Amino acid sequence: MGRRFGPKFSPGRSPDWIMHLPLRIRMAALAALSCFALLPSCRTVDQGGEVPVLGAIDQPTFARMDKNADGLVSLAEMAAYKHQEGLAEIDLDDDKRVSPAELAAARPSQPQDDGWFARLDRNGDGFLSEEEAVAQITQHAPFVKAFKAMDQDGDGQLTWEEFEAGDPASLNVTLIGTSPASAGN
Repeated sequence: MGRRFGPKFSPGRSPDWIMHLPLRIRMAALAALSCFALLPSCRTVDQGGEVPVLGAIDQPTFARMDKNADGLVSLAEMAAYKHQEGLAEIDLDDDKRVSPAELAAARPSQPQDDGWFARLDRNGDGFLSEEEAVAQITQHAPFVKAFKAMDQDGDGQLTWEEFEAGDPASLNVTLIGTSPASAGN
């Protein structure tokens, strides 16, 4: 005879059945899930030295970077992609912008009020938007230099062939790791 499920175990109901599992099983599951939070999934915070290449950018991903679908990826399109790549880790409330509290959490060893955030927040609304982040990244000299080195024909845009032949790892940049001095006001 099979096990009977009472009302708390009915399919389609809220997952309160979890609370009926033994404590050691719930704690083991929580510990296992917590380990994922410790794994570095993207490079939001500059860790010094070489930034490891995250997932390789394949041709379909390159095509998704091309927002205007012209077959070419501009400096701004590449910067927007790099921003989105790192945003997943720093944007704790998933509102697609960075608050001072989120930035402080991403930069725990930095002074809380060093003026860095205010210099990046160009419109003064208290958040870093994608536009503000892209503006900062596209002014970051190592990023621009790496992009230009890959741009073999010098038209300011990358074809898939130029990207593939170049050094994609050289385009790894973090918003947190960029110099606030180039943000301007």
